[in-house]
Amino acid sequence: MSKFTDFNLLPSIQKALDSLEFTTPTEIQEKAIPLLLSDLSRDIHAQAQTGTGKTLAFGIPLLQSIDIKVKDVQGLIVAPTRELVLQIYESLKDVSRETGITLMPIYGGMSIQQQISSIKRGPAIIIGTPGRLNDHLRRRTLSLKNLKTLVLDEADIMLDMGFRQEVDTILDHAPSKRQIWLFSATVLNGIKQLINSHMSNVHVVKSSKKTVISSQVEQYYCVVPKAKRVGVIARFIQVYPSFYGIIFCQTKLLTSEVSEQLASFGFRANCLHGDMKQALRNQVIKGFKNKDFNILVATDVAARGIDISDLTHVINFSLPQELESYVHRIGRTGRAGKKGTAILFIAPSESYRVKRLQKITNVLLQEIPVPPKEAIIQAKMSGVADFIEQSKKERKEFSDVHTALEGFIGDFSEQEIKQSLISALEDLFFKGGLGEDFSNTRIQGTSTQQEICISLGADDDLEESEVREYLHSTCTLLPQEIRKLRILNKRTFISLPENRLEECLNTIKKNPISPIKHRAFLVEDNFPSKGGRRSRESSSRDRGDSFSRDNRSRRAPRRNSKTSSYRSKR
Repeated sequence: MSKFTDFNLLPSIQKALDSLEFTTPTEIQEKAIPLLLSDLSRDIHAQAQTGTGKTLAFGIPLLQSIDIKVKDVQGLIVAPTRELVLQIYESLKDVSRETGITLMPIYGGMSIQQQISSIKRGPAIIIGTPGRLNDHLRRRTLSLKNLKTLVLDEADIMLDMGFRQEVDTILDHAPSKRQIWLFSATVLNGIKQLINSHMSNVHVVKSSKKTVISSQVEQYYCVVPKAKRVGVIARFIQVYPSFYGIIFCQTKLLTSEVSEQLASFGFRANCLHGDMKQALRNQVIKGFKNKDFNILVATDVAARGIDISDLTHVINFSLPQELESYVHRIGRTGRAGKKGTAILFIAPSESYRVKRLQKITNVLLQEIPVPPKEAIIQAKMSGVADFIEQSKKERKEFSDVHTALEGFIGDFSEQEIKQSLISALEDLFFKGGLGEDFSNTRIQGTSTQQEICISLGADDDLEESEVREYLHSTCTLLPQEIRKLRILNKRTFISLPENRLEECLNTIKKNPISPIKHRAFLVEDNFPSKGGRRSRESSSRDRGDSFSRDNRSRRAPRRNSKTSSYRSKR
Protein backbone atom coordinates (compact mmCIF):
# COMPACT_ATOMS: atom_id res chain seq x y z
CA MET A 1 0.00 0.00 0.00
CA SER A 2 1.22 3.50 -0.85
CA LYS A 3 2.07 6.26 1.60
CA PHE A 4 1.43 9.96 1.12
CA THR A 5 5.21 10.38 1.05
CA ASP A 6 5.22 8.37 -2.23
CA PHE A 7 3.19 11.03 -4.09
CA ASN A 8 5.85 13.73 -4.54
CA LEU A 9 3.75 16.37 -2.81
CA LEU A 10 4.71 19.96 -2.10
CA PRO A 11 6.79 20.11 1.13
CA SER A 12 4.20 22.42 2.71
CA ILE A 13 1.36 19.98 1.98
CA GLN A 14 3.36 16.96 3.14
CA LYS A 15 4.23 18.80 6.36
CA ALA A 16 0.55 19.51 7.00
CA LEU A 17 -0.38 15.86 6.38
CA ASP A 18 2.34 14.77 8.80
CA SER A 19 1.08 17.12 11.49
CA LEU A 20 -2.45 15.75 10.97
CA GLU A 21 -1.02 12.20 11.25
CA PHE A 22 -2.27 11.30 7.76
CA THR A 23 0.18 8.67 6.54
CA THR A 24 -1.72 6.07 4.51
CA PRO A 25 -4.17 7.11 1.77
CA THR A 26 -7.56 5.51 1.35
CA GLU A 27 -8.28 3.45 -1.76
CA ILE A 28 -9.81 6.34 -3.73
CA GLN A 29 -6.96 8.65 -2.67
CA GLU A 30 -4.36 6.09 -3.72
CA LYS A 31 -5.97 5.82 -7.17
CA ALA A 32 -6.91 9.45 -7.82
CA ILE A 33 -4.05 11.52 -6.39
CA PRO A 34 -1.17 10.06 -8.49
CA LEU A 35 -3.39 10.11 -11.59
CA LEU A 36 -4.27 13.78 -11.20
CA LEU A 37 -0.75 14.84 -10.20
CA SER A 38 0.67 13.18 -13.31
CA ASP A 39 -1.67 15.14 -15.59
CA LEU A 40 -3.64 18.01 -14.09
CA SER A 41 -5.30 18.70 -17.45
CA ARG A 42 -7.40 15.53 -17.62
CA ASP A 43 -11.12 15.10 -16.85
CA ILE A 44 -11.93 12.33 -14.39
CA HIS A 45 -14.98 10.68 -12.92
CA ALA A 46 -14.25 9.17 -9.52
CA GLN A 47 -16.91 6.84 -8.22
CA ALA A 48 -16.84 6.09 -4.50
CA GLN A 49 -19.26 5.94 -1.61
CA THR A 50 -19.57 8.51 1.16
CA GLY A 51 -16.82 8.29 3.77
CA THR A 52 -14.02 7.04 1.51
CA GLY A 53 -11.82 10.15 1.73
CA LYS A 54 -12.92 11.89 -1.46
CA THR A 55 -12.14 15.39 -0.17
CA LEU A 56 -8.38 14.85 -0.05
CA ALA A 57 -8.54 12.76 -3.24
CA PHE A 58 -9.37 15.90 -5.21
CA GLY A 59 -8.20 18.48 -2.65
CA ILE A 60 -4.48 17.62 -2.63
CA PRO A 61 -4.06 17.68 -6.46
CA LEU A 62 -6.14 20.87 -6.62
CA LEU A 63 -3.88 22.60 -4.09
CA GLN A 64 -0.80 21.50 -6.03
CA SER A 65 -2.25 22.99 -9.24
CA ILE A 66 -2.58 26.51 -7.82
CA ASP A 67 -0.24 29.30 -8.91
CA ILE A 68 -0.10 31.59 -5.86
CA LYS A 69 1.09 34.48 -8.05
CA VAL A 70 -2.31 34.62 -9.78
CA LYS A 71 -4.82 36.54 -7.66
CA ASP A 72 -7.96 35.06 -9.16
CA VAL A 73 -10.19 31.98 -8.86
CA GLN A 74 -8.27 29.00 -10.27
CA GLY A 75 -10.19 26.19 -8.57
CA LEU A 76 -13.94 25.91 -7.93
CA ILE A 77 -15.45 23.14 -5.81
CA VAL A 78 -19.24 22.78 -6.00
CA ALA A 79 -21.00 20.81 -3.25
CA PRO A 80 -24.74 20.25 -2.67
CA THR A 81 -25.13 21.56 0.90
CA ARG A 82 -23.81 24.29 3.14
CA GLU A 83 -22.55 21.79 5.69
CA LEU A 84 -20.58 19.88 3.08
CA VAL A 85 -19.09 23.14 1.80
CA LEU A 86 -17.87 23.96 5.30
CA GLN A 87 -16.55 20.43 5.80
CA ILE A 88 -14.51 20.62 2.58
CA TYR A 89 -13.31 24.11 3.49
CA GLU A 90 -12.13 23.02 6.95
CA SER A 91 -10.39 19.92 5.58
CA LEU A 92 -8.51 21.80 2.85
CA LYS A 93 -7.71 24.71 5.17
CA ASP A 94 -5.88 22.28 7.46
CA VAL A 95 -3.87 20.84 4.57
CA SER A 96 -3.13 24.20 2.91
CA ARG A 97 -2.24 26.25 5.98
CA GLU A 98 1.44 26.62 5.03
CA THR A 99 1.02 26.93 1.25
CA GLY A 100 -0.10 30.56 1.07
CA ILE A 101 -3.16 29.47 -0.92
CA THR A 102 -6.37 31.34 -0.05
CA LEU A 103 -9.66 29.47 0.17
CA MET A 104 -13.17 30.83 0.54
CA PRO A 105 -16.52 29.16 1.29
CA ILE A 106 -19.65 30.57 -0.39
CA TYR A 107 -23.15 29.50 0.58
CA GLY A 108 -26.60 30.91 1.20
CA GLY A 109 -27.67 32.30 4.54
CA MET A 110 -24.59 34.50 4.94
CA SER A 111 -24.15 38.16 3.95
CA ILE A 112 -23.70 38.35 0.19
CA GLN A 113 -22.01 41.76 0.52
CA GLN A 114 -19.32 40.26 2.75
CA GLN A 115 -18.87 37.50 0.20
CA ILE A 116 -18.52 40.04 -2.61
CA SER A 117 -15.80 41.85 -0.65
CA SER A 118 -13.96 38.58 -0.04
CA ILE A 119 -14.17 37.56 -3.71
CA LYS A 120 -12.62 40.90 -4.72
CA ARG A 121 -9.53 39.96 -2.70
CA GLY A 122 -8.93 37.12 -5.16
CA PRO A 123 -9.19 33.73 -3.41
CA ALA A 124 -7.45 30.95 -5.34
CA ILE A 125 -10.06 28.30 -4.49
CA ILE A 126 -13.76 28.81 -3.86
CA ILE A 127 -15.97 26.12 -2.33
CA GLY A 128 -19.66 26.84 -2.79
CA THR A 129 -23.23 25.65 -3.13
CA PRO A 130 -24.87 25.78 -6.60
CA GLY A 131 -27.53 28.29 -5.60
CA ARG A 132 -25.26 30.94 -4.09
CA LEU A 133 -22.65 30.53 -6.84
CA ASN A 134 -25.39 31.20 -9.40
CA ASP A 135 -26.38 34.35 -7.45
CA HIS A 136 -22.84 35.70 -7.79
CA LEU A 137 -22.63 34.77 -11.47
CA ARG A 138 -25.91 36.59 -12.18
CA ARG A 139 -24.66 39.63 -10.27
CA ARG A 140 -21.32 39.37 -12.09
CA THR A 141 -19.57 39.52 -8.74
CA LEU A 142 -17.80 36.24 -9.51
CA SER A 143 -15.68 35.67 -12.61
CA LEU A 144 -14.48 32.23 -13.72
CA LYS A 145 -12.41 33.48 -16.66
CA ASN A 146 -9.15 32.13 -15.14
CA LEU A 147 -10.67 28.92 -13.78
CA LYS A 148 -8.47 25.89 -14.40
CA THR A 149 -10.26 23.14 -12.46
CA LEU A 150 -13.93 22.60 -11.61
CA VAL A 151 -14.67 19.94 -8.98
CA LEU A 152 -18.23 18.60 -8.67
CA ASP A 153 -18.41 16.80 -5.34
CA GLU A 154 -21.37 14.53 -4.50
CA ALA A 155 -22.60 15.28 -8.03
CA ASP A 156 -25.33 12.64 -7.84
CA ILE A 157 -26.71 14.25 -4.68
CA MET A 158 -26.70 17.65 -6.40
CA LEU A 159 -28.72 16.31 -9.30
CA ASP A 160 -31.12 14.53 -6.94
CA MET A 161 -31.69 17.84 -5.15
CA GLY A 162 -32.63 19.52 -8.43
CA PHE A 163 -29.47 21.55 -9.11
CA ARG A 164 -28.94 20.43 -12.71
CA GLN A 165 -29.76 23.87 -14.16
CA GLU A 166 -27.46 25.62 -11.67
CA VAL A 167 -24.62 23.22 -12.48
CA ASP A 168 -25.12 23.84 -16.22
CA THR A 169 -24.98 27.59 -15.62
CA ILE A 170 -21.69 27.28 -13.74
CA LEU A 171 -20.25 25.17 -16.55
CA ASP A 172 -21.42 27.72 -19.14
CA HIS A 173 -19.54 30.48 -17.30
CA ALA A 174 -16.34 28.44 -17.07
CA PRO A 175 -13.68 28.62 -19.83
CA SER A 176 -13.82 26.01 -22.57
CA LYS A 177 -10.34 24.83 -21.60
CA ARG A 178 -10.86 23.72 -18.03
CA GLN A 179 -10.75 20.41 -16.25
CA ILE A 180 -13.73 18.76 -14.60
CA TRP A 181 -13.18 16.38 -11.72
CA LEU A 182 -16.51 14.74 -11.02
CA PHE A 183 -17.01 12.73 -7.81
CA SER A 184 -20.17 10.71 -7.17
CA ALA A 185 -21.31 7.57 -5.39
CA THR A 186 -23.59 6.39 -8.21
CA VAL A 187 -23.75 6.60 -12.00
CA LEU A 188 -27.39 7.32 -12.77
CA ASN A 189 -28.69 8.86 -16.00
CA GLY A 190 -28.09 12.43 -14.83
CA ILE A 191 -24.41 11.74 -14.21
CA LYS A 192 -24.04 10.10 -17.61
CA GLN A 193 -25.67 13.10 -19.31
CA LEU A 194 -23.37 15.46 -17.43
CA ILE A 195 -20.29 13.51 -18.54
CA ASN A 196 -21.44 13.29 -22.17
CA SER A 197 -22.36 16.97 -22.47
CA HIS A 198 -19.49 18.68 -20.65
CA MET A 199 -16.52 16.32 -20.31
CA SER A 200 -14.05 14.74 -22.75
CA ASN A 201 -11.52 11.90 -22.63
CA VAL A 202 -12.81 11.00 -19.19
CA HIS A 203 -10.65 8.76 -17.05
CA VAL A 204 -12.77 6.65 -14.66
CA VAL A 205 -11.59 5.85 -11.15
CA LYS A 206 -13.57 3.50 -8.95
CA SER A 207 -13.38 2.44 -5.34
CA SER A 208 -13.86 -1.31 -5.14
CA LYS A 209 -15.82 -1.00 -1.92
CA LYS A 210 -19.48 -0.60 -2.79
CA THR A 211 -20.50 0.11 0.77
CA VAL A 212 -18.35 1.68 3.44
CA ILE A 213 -19.54 0.41 6.78
CA SER A 214 -17.00 0.48 9.57
CA SER A 215 -16.43 -2.77 11.42
CA GLN A 216 -16.46 -0.62 14.55
CA VAL A 217 -20.22 -0.07 14.16
CA GLU A 218 -22.51 -2.65 15.76
CA GLN A 219 -25.79 -2.69 13.83
CA TYR A 220 -29.16 -3.58 15.32
CA TYR A 221 -32.82 -3.30 14.41
CA CYS A 222 -35.71 -2.87 16.79
CA VAL A 223 -39.30 -3.75 15.90
CA VAL A 224 -41.56 -0.98 17.17
CA PRO A 225 -44.66 0.78 15.77
CA LYS A 226 -44.13 4.39 14.73
CA ALA A 227 -46.48 5.73 17.39
CA LYS A 228 -44.24 4.33 20.14
CA ARG A 229 -40.83 5.23 18.71
CA VAL A 230 -40.14 8.42 20.65
CA GLY A 231 -40.82 6.59 23.91
CA VAL A 232 -38.53 3.76 22.84
CA ILE A 233 -35.79 6.25 21.92
CA ALA A 234 -36.09 7.61 25.46
CA ARG A 235 -35.54 4.09 26.79
CA PHE A 236 -32.34 3.61 24.77
CA ILE A 237 -31.03 7.01 25.89
CA GLN A 238 -31.73 6.16 29.52
CA VAL A 239 -30.07 2.76 29.39
CA TYR A 240 -26.87 4.26 27.91
CA PRO A 241 -25.80 7.03 30.36
CA SER A 242 -23.02 8.18 27.99
CA PHE A 243 -25.39 8.49 25.00
CA TYR A 244 -24.11 11.04 22.46
CA GLY A 245 -25.75 10.56 19.11
CA ILE A 246 -27.86 11.56 16.12
CA ILE A 247 -31.45 10.49 15.48
CA PHE A 248 -32.20 10.56 11.75
CA CYS A 249 -35.73 11.37 10.56
CA GLN A 250 -37.14 11.54 7.03
CA THR A 251 -38.85 14.95 7.29
CA LYS A 252 -38.15 18.39 8.72
CA LEU A 253 -41.44 18.38 10.64
CA LEU A 254 -40.64 15.06 12.27
CA THR A 255 -37.24 16.28 13.48
CA SER A 256 -38.93 19.16 15.31
CA GLU A 257 -41.62 16.92 16.80
CA VAL A 258 -39.18 14.27 18.02
CA SER A 259 -36.73 16.77 19.53
CA GLU A 260 -39.55 18.64 21.29
CA GLN A 261 -40.92 15.42 22.79
CA LEU A 262 -37.47 14.32 23.96
CA ALA A 263 -36.89 17.75 25.50
CA SER A 264 -40.22 17.46 27.32
CA PHE A 265 -38.91 14.22 28.86
CA GLY A 266 -35.99 16.16 30.31
CA PHE A 267 -33.33 15.19 27.73
CA ARG A 268 -30.84 17.65 26.26
CA ALA A 269 -31.98 17.51 22.63
CA ASN A 270 -31.99 19.81 19.62
CA CYS A 271 -32.95 19.53 15.96
CA LEU A 272 -31.32 20.36 12.62
CA HIS A 273 -33.11 20.64 9.27
CA GLY A 274 -32.98 22.53 5.99
CA ASP A 275 -35.59 25.19 6.84
CA MET A 276 -33.45 26.65 9.63
CA LYS A 277 -31.48 29.82 8.91
CA GLN A 278 -27.79 29.27 8.40
CA ALA A 279 -26.74 31.20 11.51
CA LEU A 280 -29.00 29.00 13.65
CA ARG A 281 -27.76 25.83 11.93
CA ASN A 282 -24.17 26.82 12.64
CA GLN A 283 -25.10 27.50 16.25
CA VAL A 284 -26.78 24.09 16.62
CA ILE A 285 -23.81 22.23 15.09
CA LYS A 286 -21.38 24.13 17.31
CA GLY A 287 -23.46 23.37 20.40
CA PHE A 288 -23.61 19.68 19.52
CA LYS A 289 -19.85 19.49 18.96
CA ASN A 290 -19.28 21.26 22.29
CA LYS A 291 -21.70 18.80 23.96
CA ASP A 292 -24.01 21.57 25.13
CA PHE A 293 -26.63 18.94 24.31
CA ASN A 294 -26.06 15.25 23.60
CA ILE A 295 -28.96 14.41 21.25
CA LEU A 296 -29.30 15.81 17.72
CA VAL A 297 -32.43 15.01 15.70
CA ALA A 298 -31.69 15.69 12.03
CA THR A 299 -32.58 15.06 8.41
CA ASP A 300 -30.06 13.50 6.00
CA VAL A 301 -29.25 16.68 4.11
CA ALA A 302 -28.84 18.80 7.25
CA ALA A 303 -26.52 16.25 8.86
CA ARG A 304 -24.07 16.28 5.94
CA GLY A 305 -20.87 17.96 7.05
CA ILE A 306 -21.14 16.96 10.72
CA ASP A 307 -17.84 15.28 11.45
CA ILE A 308 -17.57 14.17 15.08
CA SER A 309 -15.32 11.27 16.04
CA ASP A 310 -16.84 10.31 19.38
CA LEU A 311 -20.54 9.80 18.65
CA THR A 312 -21.74 6.70 20.50
CA HIS A 313 -25.07 6.12 18.72
CA VAL A 314 -26.99 6.63 15.51
CA ILE A 315 -30.71 5.86 15.60
CA ASN A 316 -32.69 5.59 12.38
CA PHE A 317 -36.26 6.60 13.18
CA SER A 318 -37.17 4.70 10.02
CA LEU A 319 -35.40 2.96 7.16
CA PRO A 320 -34.32 5.43 4.44
CA GLN A 321 -35.28 4.71 0.85
CA GLU A 322 -31.71 4.62 -0.43
CA LEU A 323 -28.84 2.40 0.64
CA GLU A 324 -26.38 5.31 0.38
CA SER A 325 -28.38 7.24 2.99
CA TYR A 326 -28.28 4.32 5.40
CA VAL A 327 -24.51 3.92 4.95
CA HIS A 328 -23.96 7.65 5.37
CA ARG A 329 -26.10 7.77 8.51
CA ILE A 330 -24.46 4.94 10.42
CA GLY A 331 -21.05 6.15 9.27
CA ARG A 332 -21.43 9.09 11.68
CA THR A 333 -20.46 6.75 14.53
CA GLY A 334 -17.68 4.18 14.97
CA ARG A 335 -14.94 6.62 13.95
CA ALA A 336 -11.30 7.08 14.91
CA GLY A 337 -11.04 3.53 16.19
CA LYS A 338 -13.94 3.93 18.63
CA LYS A 339 -16.92 1.60 18.87
CA GLY A 340 -20.32 2.81 17.77
CA THR A 341 -23.89 1.54 17.83
CA ALA A 342 -26.47 1.93 15.06
CA ILE A 343 -30.12 1.09 15.75
CA LEU A 344 -32.76 0.90 13.03
CA PHE A 345 -36.46 1.12 13.88
CA ILE A 346 -38.79 -0.92 11.69
CA ALA A 347 -42.50 -1.59 11.75
CA PRO A 348 -43.74 -5.11 12.52
CA SER A 349 -44.43 -5.54 8.78
CA GLU A 350 -40.91 -4.60 7.61
CA SER A 351 -38.69 -7.52 8.56
CA TYR A 352 -38.31 -8.43 4.88
CA ARG A 353 -36.67 -5.04 4.32
CA VAL A 354 -34.05 -5.83 6.96
CA LYS A 355 -33.29 -9.08 5.18
CA ARG A 356 -32.86 -7.21 1.92
CA LEU A 357 -30.60 -4.65 3.61
CA GLN A 358 -28.44 -7.42 5.05
CA LYS A 359 -28.15 -9.01 1.63
CA ILE A 360 -27.02 -5.77 0.01
CA THR A 361 -24.54 -4.71 2.70
CA ASN A 362 -23.38 -8.23 3.58
CA VAL A 363 -23.70 -7.25 7.25
CA LEU A 364 -25.82 -9.01 9.86
CA LEU A 365 -28.24 -6.81 11.79
CA GLN A 366 -29.20 -8.35 15.12
CA GLU A 367 -32.58 -7.69 16.65
CA ILE A 368 -32.40 -5.72 19.86
CA PRO A 369 -35.35 -5.57 22.26
CA VAL A 370 -36.71 -2.41 23.84
CA PRO A 371 -34.74 -1.95 27.09
CA PRO A 372 -36.92 -3.07 30.02
CA LYS A 373 -37.48 -0.90 33.07
CA GLU A 374 -35.14 -3.09 35.11
CA ALA A 375 -32.24 -2.33 32.74
CA ILE A 376 -32.86 1.41 33.00
CA ILE A 377 -33.03 1.30 36.79
CA GLN A 378 -29.74 -0.61 36.90
CA ALA A 379 -28.08 1.88 34.53
CA LYS A 380 -29.33 4.83 36.56
CA MET A 381 -28.18 3.32 39.86
CA SER A 382 -24.55 3.58 38.80
CA GLY A 383 -25.09 7.31 38.35
CA VAL A 384 -26.69 7.53 41.79
CA ALA A 385 -23.71 5.76 43.34
CA ASP A 386 -21.26 8.09 41.56
CA PHE A 387 -23.23 11.10 42.76
CA ILE A 388 -23.11 9.98 46.39
CA GLU A 389 -19.40 9.13 46.20
CA GLN A 390 -18.63 12.50 44.62
CA SER A 391 -20.68 14.28 47.30
CA LYS A 392 -18.58 12.64 50.01
CA LYS A 393 -15.33 13.67 48.29
CA GLU A 394 -16.45 17.28 47.83
CA ARG A 395 -17.34 17.79 51.52
CA LYS A 396 -16.24 21.30 52.52
CA GLU A 397 -15.76 23.04 55.86
CA PHE A 398 -18.95 23.33 57.78
CA SER A 399 -20.78 26.46 56.66
CA ASP A 400 -23.60 28.25 58.44
CA VAL A 401 -26.05 26.62 56.01
CA HIS A 402 -24.57 23.18 56.69
CA THR A 403 -24.83 23.70 60.44
CA ALA A 404 -28.41 24.94 60.14
CA LEU A 405 -29.43 21.95 58.00
CA GLU A 406 -27.75 19.49 60.36
CA GLY A 407 -29.69 20.91 63.26
CA PHE A 408 -32.89 20.94 61.24
CA ILE A 409 -32.81 17.27 60.19
CA GLY A 410 -31.98 16.26 63.77
CA ASP A 411 -35.68 16.62 64.50
CA PHE A 412 -36.54 13.89 61.97
CA SER A 413 -36.27 10.13 62.35
CA GLU A 414 -33.75 8.08 60.37
CA GLN A 415 -36.57 6.57 58.32
CA GLU A 416 -37.98 10.00 57.44
CA ILE A 417 -34.55 11.25 56.36
CA LYS A 418 -34.03 8.10 54.28
CA GLN A 419 -37.37 8.53 52.52
CA SER A 420 -36.59 12.19 51.79
CA LEU A 421 -33.21 11.27 50.31
CA ILE A 422 -34.81 8.59 48.13
CA SER A 423 -37.40 11.07 46.85
CA ALA A 424 -34.70 13.63 46.07
CA LEU A 425 -32.54 11.08 44.20
CA GLU A 426 -35.58 9.80 42.30
CA ASP A 427 -36.45 13.32 41.20
CA LEU A 428 -32.84 13.98 40.21
CA PHE A 429 -32.10 10.76 38.29
CA PHE A 430 -35.52 9.43 37.30
CA LYS A 431 -37.26 12.66 36.33
CA GLY A 432 -40.41 11.88 34.39
CA GLY A 433 -40.39 8.23 35.46
CA LEU A 434 -39.70 5.36 33.09
CA GLY A 435 -42.48 6.03 30.64
CA GLU A 436 -45.00 3.55 29.29
CA ASP A 437 -44.71 -0.21 29.29
CA PHE A 438 -43.13 -1.57 26.10
CA SER A 439 -43.02 -5.22 27.12
CA ASN A 440 -45.46 -6.16 24.33
CA THR A 441 -44.00 -3.90 21.63
CA ARG A 442 -42.53 -6.87 19.77
CA ILE A 443 -45.37 -9.36 19.36
CA GLN A 444 -44.00 -12.64 18.12
CA GLY A 445 -45.56 -14.84 15.47
CA THR A 446 -48.23 -13.03 13.51
CA SER A 447 -46.90 -9.50 13.94
CA THR A 448 -44.30 -9.65 11.18
CA GLN A 449 -45.77 -9.34 7.69
CA GLN A 450 -44.51 -9.66 4.15
CA GLU A 451 -46.19 -9.48 0.78
CA ILE A 452 -46.80 -11.96 -2.01
CA CYS A 453 -47.32 -10.53 -5.47
CA ILE A 454 -49.47 -12.24 -8.12
CA SER A 455 -48.97 -10.91 -11.64
CA LEU A 456 -52.72 -10.56 -12.27
CA GLY A 457 -54.94 -7.65 -11.40
CA ALA A 458 -57.99 -5.60 -12.26
CA ASP A 459 -57.17 -5.73 -15.97
CA ASP A 460 -57.64 -9.52 -15.69
CA ASP A 461 -61.00 -9.03 -13.90
CA LEU A 462 -59.57 -10.21 -10.59
CA GLU A 463 -61.88 -9.15 -7.78
CA GLU A 464 -61.18 -8.77 -4.06
CA SER A 465 -63.96 -11.11 -2.94
CA GLU A 466 -62.68 -13.79 -5.31
CA VAL A 467 -59.11 -13.48 -4.02
CA ARG A 468 -60.19 -13.61 -0.39
CA GLU A 469 -62.31 -16.70 -1.07
CA TYR A 470 -59.33 -18.33 -2.81
CA LEU A 471 -56.98 -17.54 0.10
CA HIS A 472 -59.50 -18.89 2.59
CA SER A 473 -60.41 -22.11 0.78
CA THR A 474 -57.16 -23.01 -0.98
CA CYS A 475 -54.49 -21.52 1.32
CA THR A 476 -56.53 -22.12 4.51
CA LEU A 477 -55.90 -18.58 5.72
CA LEU A 478 -58.07 -17.07 8.42
CA PRO A 479 -59.67 -13.68 7.64
CA GLN A 480 -57.52 -11.91 10.26
CA GLU A 481 -54.34 -13.32 8.70
CA ILE A 482 -54.98 -11.44 5.45
CA ARG A 483 -53.67 -8.13 6.78
CA LYS A 484 -53.87 -6.21 3.51
CA LEU A 485 -55.05 -6.97 0.00
CA ARG A 486 -54.37 -4.55 -2.87
CA ILE A 487 -55.51 -5.21 -6.44
CA LEU A 488 -53.86 -2.93 -9.01
CA ASN A 489 -54.12 -3.04 -12.79
CA LYS A 490 -51.67 -5.86 -13.38
CA ARG A 491 -50.60 -6.88 -9.89
CA THR A 492 -52.19 -8.12 -6.69
CA PHE A 493 -50.37 -7.73 -3.38
CA ILE A 494 -51.22 -9.90 -0.39
CA SER A 495 -49.78 -8.99 3.02
CA LEU A 496 -49.47 -12.01 5.33
CA PRO A 497 -47.85 -13.02 8.62
CA GLU A 498 -44.31 -14.24 8.12
CA ASN A 499 -45.07 -17.65 9.60
CA ARG A 500 -47.67 -18.31 6.85
CA LEU A 501 -45.72 -16.80 3.98
CA GLU A 502 -43.75 -19.70 2.54
CA GLU A 503 -46.58 -22.19 2.88
CA CYS A 504 -49.06 -19.86 1.17
CA LEU A 505 -46.66 -19.01 -1.66
CA ASN A 506 -46.05 -22.69 -2.41
CA THR A 507 -49.79 -23.36 -2.40
CA ILE A 508 -50.44 -20.49 -4.83
CA LYS A 509 -47.79 -21.85 -7.19
CA LYS A 510 -49.22 -25.40 -7.06
CA ASN A 511 -52.86 -24.31 -7.29
CA PRO A 512 -53.02 -21.20 -9.53
CA ILE A 513 -55.80 -18.75 -8.94
CA SER A 514 -56.45 -18.41 -12.71
CA PRO A 515 -55.82 -20.35 -15.93
CA ILE A 516 -54.26 -17.16 -17.32
CA LYS A 517 -50.49 -17.49 -17.27
CA HIS A 518 -49.07 -15.59 -14.29
CA ARG A 519 -46.37 -15.59 -11.63
CA ALA A 520 -46.40 -15.51 -7.84
CA PHE A 521 -43.36 -14.21 -5.95
CA LEU A 522 -42.17 -12.45 -2.82
CA VAL A 523 -42.06 -8.69 -2.91
CA GLU A 524 -38.71 -7.02 -2.33
CA ASP A 525 -39.60 -3.35 -1.97
CA ASN A 526 -36.74 -1.38 -0.46
CA PHE A 527 -33.74 0.39 -1.95
CA PRO A 528 -33.71 1.50 -5.56
CA SER A 529 -31.74 -0.68 -7.91
CA LYS A 530 -28.76 0.62 -9.88
CA GLY A 531 -31.09 2.07 -12.45
CA GLY A 532 -32.70 4.20 -9.78
CA ARG A 533 -35.98 2.31 -9.64
CA ARG A 534 -37.31 0.21 -6.84
CA SER A 535 -36.52 -3.47 -6.89
CA ARG A 536 -40.19 -4.38 -6.43
CA GLU A 537 -41.18 -6.18 -9.59
CA SER A 538 -44.30 -4.11 -9.99
CA SER A 539 -43.66 -1.07 -12.17
CA SER A 540 -44.83 2.50 -11.84
CA ARG A 541 -47.59 1.93 -14.35
CA ASP A 542 -49.10 -0.69 -12.03
CA ARG A 543 -49.32 1.87 -9.24
CA GLY A 544 -50.00 5.08 -11.10
CA ASP A 545 -52.87 4.29 -13.43
CA SER A 546 -54.94 1.78 -11.50
CA PHE A 547 -58.14 3.64 -12.29
CA SER A 548 -57.37 5.12 -15.71
CA ARG A 549 -60.23 5.07 -18.20
CA ASP A 550 -58.01 3.75 -21.00
CA ASN A 551 -56.96 0.75 -18.99
CA ARG A 552 -60.50 -0.09 -17.99
CA SER A 553 -61.51 -0.08 -21.63
CA ARG A 554 -58.72 -2.49 -22.54
CA ARG A 555 -59.54 -5.19 -20.01
CA ALA A 556 -59.28 -8.78 -21.07
CA PRO A 557 -62.57 -10.60 -21.72
CA ARG A 558 -64.11 -11.79 -18.49
CA ARG A 559 -63.34 -15.43 -17.91
CA ASN A 560 -65.95 -17.95 -16.92
CA SER A 561 -65.67 -18.32 -13.16
CA LYS A 562 -66.30 -22.04 -13.53
CA THR A 563 -62.95 -22.40 -15.29
CA SER A 564 -61.03 -20.84 -12.44
CA SER A 565 -58.33 -23.32 -11.47
CA TYR A 566 -58.78 -23.13 -7.73
CA ARG A 567 -62.54 -23.60 -8.00
CA SER A 568 -62.20 -26.58 -10.32
CA LYS A 569 -60.07 -28.29 -7.67
CA ARG A 570 -62.53 -27.84 -4.85
